[in-house]
Amino acid sequence: MTPRQHDHIALGPAGGSSRPLRIGVLVSATGANLSTLLALQDREPEAFQVCLVASHGSTAKALEVARGAGVETWTGDFDAHCGLASQAVDEAGRARYRERARAWHDGLDARIAAWEAVDGPLDLLVLAYHRWIEGNLLDRFHGRLVNQHPADLSVLDADGRRQLVGNDPVRLAMAAGHTATRTSCFLVDGTKDGGPVLCMGASVPTDGRAATPEDAWEQELLQKTESDRPCLEWTVRAFAAGRLALSGETHPDGSRVVLVDGQATALGGRRL
Repeated sequence: MTPRQHDHIALGPAGGSSRPLRIGVLVSATGANLSTLLALQDREPEAFQVCLVASHGSTAKALEVARGAGVETWTGDFDAHCGLASQAVDEAGRARYRERARAWHDGLDARIAAWEAVDGPLDLLVLAYHRWIEGNLLDRFHGRLVNQHPADLSVLDADGRRQLVGNDPVRLAMAAGHTATRTSCFLVDGTKDGGPVLCMGASVPTDGRAATPEDAWEQELLQKTESDRPCLEWTVRAFAAGRLALSGETHPDGSRVVLVDGQATALGGRRL
């Protein structure tokens, strides 16, 4: 592939700021990714700062992690405002759900923007988040919004579509006969787990586990330590250092080619 220089999009803090990278985190569950970021902050406070944590609900364990670290923490009422996606059983219902979800996230974006006007801008928004995002939040943080996905997003079907997407990718990979799983960190771009993959963590062997919900969860817990953490840490460090960019070229799945230190990477980005 031969990327065209004028099509490159640099990723990283505006102007290569010498201050700490200011990070916001959207959370839904255990706080494992948040803990990775807080550990970075603890080790290198001059380089990384977790400034704000927000959730679509009020009971995620991650909120306790944030409060324990003294980070400003916001809860939400997404389900009360939007209802449940599973209850949208026809096209009209799904359209209404998406409209409500977009409005809810537009409201969150407005609140973040007002907070930034007082407390300073966020450079990066990290997702450990169980809701699809559309609208102003996605637009305003374009190129600055990353998500962790517990599967290899470089696995494509014969039509060039990503196979291991959605809510249950670890079990899906195991059911397909994969003998190892790994975590992908990608840029959120409005597709369903389809954005440019910046980095993939180390492969974690399944060691004969079956494709049951229990074994898949055990496998995913192993990934959190052996693949998630190094994957997210590498991505955040590379973003802060301005080592990442997007090429004008695309992979067979339609995602932009990721450049690391100016060099094009295969689908999957930097593989650890």
